[in-house]
Amino acid sequence: MSSNTLATHGNERTMNLNSVIFQNIIDSPYLKTIAELETFHEVQTEAQRNVKSMEPFLKGTTPSTAWVLMYKFWTIRLTVKQIESLIDNQHSVYLRGLGFLYLRFVCKPDQLWDWLGDYLEDDQEITLQAGPKPVHSTIGKMCYMLLHDQKFQGQMLPRIPVLVMRDL
Repeated sequence: MSSNTLATHGNERTMNLNSVIFQNIIDSPYLKTIAELETFHEVQTEAQRNVKSMEPFLKGTTPSTAWVLMYKFWTIRLTVKQIESLIDNQHSVYLRGLGFLYLRFVCKPDQLWDWLGDYLEDDQEITLQAGPKPVHSTIGKMCYMLLHDQKFQGQMLPRIPVLVMRDL
């Protein structure tokens, strides 16, 4: 394994997403419209243009642009350098949010602290949920939620083993 390969765990097909959101992403018309995007930079540009919040669903069972693009990143298997360019992005807080969310779903649990720990004090504002009652947060609070909560915006996160959770 090269040093630029991100060590992942879990389900290679579903990205460890629960079956409902995974199936809705796979069936999403939006995923079909971005099928021609094949490179990291193409998907990154699409996300920078279109992601405005981090919630998993727009209305009903329609998956959000953010979560469809997060899955699209999974299909191209991001490298360590690509993840770093997302979470340290100077131009889009939503690219940063996508990077952290991606890591929470695919990163080996014992490596989550190494990735998210340094960002817990980050006070850059991010909208977690849009709509008539928007939910705003900071990157730091989002990273804290990803490390400590079992759900993100109502969606189950992959289980973190008890021993790893104690260390967190």
